[in-house]
Amino acid sequence: MSSKKRHKKRNFLIIMILIFASVSAALAINAAGNEKELNTNSNEKEPQQNSNEEPKQEEVEKNPDVTINIAATGDIMFHPSQIEGAYDKSTDTYDFRNSFKAVKDIFQSADLSIGNFEGTTAGNETYAYQGYPLFNAPDEALEAIKDAGFDVLSTANNHCLDTRKAGIIRTVEQINKQGMNSIGTYTKKPESRVLIKDVKGIKIAFMSYTEMVNGLEAYMDPADLDAMVNIIDETKMKEDIAYAKEQNVDLIVFYMHWGIEYARTQSDFQEQTAEMLLNEGVDIILGSHPHVIQPSQTVEINGEKKLVAYSMGNFLSNQRVETLVPYGMSEEEAKYTEDGVIINIEIEKKGETGVVSIKNIEYIPLWVYKGTDENGSPEHIVYPIDDFVESDDLNNNSKTRMNRSYKDTMAQMDNN
Repeated sequence: MSSKKRHKKRNFLIIMILIFASVSAALAINAAGNEKELNTNSNEKEPQQNSNEEPKQEEVEKNPDVTINIAATGDIMFHPSQIEGAYDKSTDTYDFRNSFKAVKDIFQSADLSIGNFEGTTAGNETYAYQGYPLFNAPDEALEAIKDAGFDVLSTANNHCLDTRKAGIIRTVEQINKQGMNSIGTYTKKPESRVLIKDVKGIKIAFMSYTEMVNGLEAYMDPADLDAMVNIIDETKMKEDIAYAKEQNVDLIVFYMHWGIEYARTQSDFQEQTAEMLLNEGVDIILGSHPHVIQPSQTVEINGEKKLVAYSMGNFLSNQRVETLVPYGMSEEEAKYTEDGVIINIEIEKKGETGVVSIKNIEYIPLWVYKGTDENGSPEHIVYPIDDFVESDDLNNNSKTRMNRSYKDTMAQMDNN
């Protein structure tokens, strides 16, 4: 072979080797780049979840359950001896707070407290401050009631017209001035007869009606009477219940002034009216007027627990054995006018479902003490019996009467 041919062959091999080396290098560089990219992407991804682990669910915040307490009681009355005992001659003012000192913690600790204000606060320009038969208390009576912890006062009762139209108006105004609400009487025709209060997220509708006004309706213009006083009327009451439902309230409470004075059992009218109200959707019925304790009972309607207290008796008054027997009442009958009760009603609203129900009911029997203070003035004090029946502040006669009162009151209560 000639040297020229060998030289060409060697050059060809060198070129081929160089090409192969270049291609191999390029492939190696490309492969390294791909691997780097793969590793980078792999690092950016979240770690793969173990197939054996359950996926985590987001925590859903639930509305908490809400529980409130309603403290309800009966007739709050101011007779002449109570007005006399509260009077301070040196300042020409009245102070009724002493009467409430033993129970104010109960009312102040409740989320809402309600009672029946039996009478009027019409001032003393036209009517004197007086008791039966035409009740007219000083404004300081309402100050003491507010100080004791009351939030709502029912004013539809047989003494609401004792100082006529002007008395109705001024009484409502004075209650509102103290920061309380009134139900059952109005200064003029209201947009609605229903009071709705939101208590810690639970909407409660309150209504109040009276069976009678002692014939004093004759002194009122019929249109004013219809607008300003809730006298029991089935059509009106059903309208109020329907309105409350339209407002999506959680609870409906009726305060009823009804029944026969001094009767310790409810009348047929009370039972029939209560049955109608409960079937219409009322949850709690609170009764006043008889001035003695009548039965309190729970009933179940459509799976819901409801409460009827036909009469909660006297919360504060001068009615007792010593004042009623001289007017012809027997001691056996008169003694029950010293009895009262606070009904503590625990209401629960489930946060998850919004269902509202009566969770618990507690009865606190009361007895009204009458004596004289250090100045010789009459004093009337409402005592929760459980807390004071062993107190050294009371004599043996008072303790004996308290024990009798406790037994008779609890016998009327629904122990379920």
